[in-house]
Amino acid sequence: MKRFIVLMGVILGFIMIGVLVWQSDNSKQNTFLKSHNLEGLSIQEIVDYLERKTDEPAGFKASITGTKLILGDEFSSFDLAVPKGLFYLSFAPYVDQTHPCGNHNLVTCTGELKSTVFQVTITDLNTGTNIYDGSLRSSAKGFVGIWLPRGKTLRITVRYGDLSATSIVTTNYDSDTCLTTLRLN
Repeated sequence: MKRFIVLMGVILGFIMIGVLVWQSDNSKQNTFLKSHNLEGLSIQEIVDYLERKTDEPAGFKASITGTKLILGDEFSSFDLAVPKGLFYLSFAPYVDQTHPCGNHNLVTCTGELKSTVFQVTITDLNTGTNIYDGSLRSSAKGFVGIWLPRGKTLRITVRYGDLSATSIVTTNYDSDTCLTTLRLN
């Protein structure tokens, strides 16, 4: 009986430590979000806001993978899960210059064609249906971000005046979230 009581005490101790660590992490996360004007925003709203923002404070970090948004600064870092069934793709059509990219960095990635309107068609290659067909404007950083359904193989076509570019992308958990190979010609 004594062993059982000791064992239960140890288990409860570990549970309490876990709860305290979780509360501490949650408090840090809330403090971070509040200090960067992100409190109360959904992950989609946070990503959209950061995609357009050009005056991030020194040390601020934000990138997105197929599964999570990673936020941080010099004091803390944490992840927010991408909503189930969704995938974020940020693309930067270009004429002359680009950069290699895998996971989109919402702070440091910049594209050539800033604040530019493109005609964009995104087609599901398995069904032939258009997921998106309309105009999108690149941010002041030169990227266009869009939330897409997860688990798809898509053809993205971008038109700018007489120029166009096409690429095939996937929206899986391990797919790239940054597309910088859309050379307009």
